[in-house]
Amino acid sequence: MTILRTLTLWLFLSPFLAGQAGAEDAAAAFPDPLSDTISDFAGALNATEEGRISRILAETQDQTGVQIVVATADGLDSLNGKDMRLEELGQALFNAWGIGGKKHNDGILILIDTSAHDARITLGADYPAVYDDRAARVLATALLPKLREGRTAEGVEAGIILARDMLVLPFQKGDPIGPTDGFETEEGSSFLRIGIGAVGILGFLGIVGWRRIRAKRVCPNCGAPTLKREQEIITAPNKFQLGLGLQHLSCSNCGFVDRQSYPIKFSSSMADQNRGGRFTDPVKDGDGGDRGFGGEK
Repeated sequence: MTILRTLTLWLFLSPFLAGQAGAEDAAAAFPDPLSDTISDFAGALNATEEGRISRILAETQDQTGVQIVVATADGLDSLNGKDMRLEELGQALFNAWGIGGKKHNDGILILIDTSAHDARITLGADYPAVYDDRAARVLATALLPKLREGRTAEGVEAGIILARDMLVLPFQKGDPIGPTDGFETEEGSSFLRIGIGAVGILGFLGIVGWRRIRAKRVCPNCGAPTLKREQEIITAPNKFQLGLGLQHLSCSNCGFVDRQSYPIKFSSSMADQNRGGRFTDPVKDGDGGDRGFGGEK
């Protein structure tokens, strides 16, 4: 009878014990943070740069009460992020490391993949959805341009300061805010909307062109052809420097949302448009489609 009771109890508890062990194994799969401010796993910063960034992060937390953490990786595999997207790894590290306050889920993780020149900002659950757009602009305007020029430390510092000014402080103030409020906008920037009306373009582009457009409308999350793309110029290009655009993806079927940055090349037609007071987005099919926000192929 005792053996039978023991066996019954074990069978009853085994699913819960297995689930707990699985959760512990999942958390243990990721490396522990190197500090509560910066974890330079990629070795992208020298001691002076790391010390300066750590002080900025500590001062930001002292001033605002919000914990901002920076982590670098030399490829996602180096942090056991194989088969994960950068934003998925960022969310996993955010949860595993317990970033943020005990009372408020307002922490921020800035995760940088130095090998891909890519970055993501993960926000605590207390931030409204509009702050995802604002976080994308923080990366696109402050961190990514310097990261792509090889000035990683400068980019990280600029990203922290802009994250504090454009994310933390407005959030704490609590006033209604839009995606671009407070950001410098390029004169003549515009949204180009690629809608459902691929049929009207079919005769012009032909079957091949139609298939390419249809592929761009397929949601990567649910597979439905309901993906909407809106493209915005963050920095206009010139003869000497590439511009930077931000593409907003949203699916009306499953609610998928993502943001992707893309480079913009300068052309003589843009110079003509600028002289005429207009500037339109020069992105062509294939540009900025599969990079993920802030990434490069």
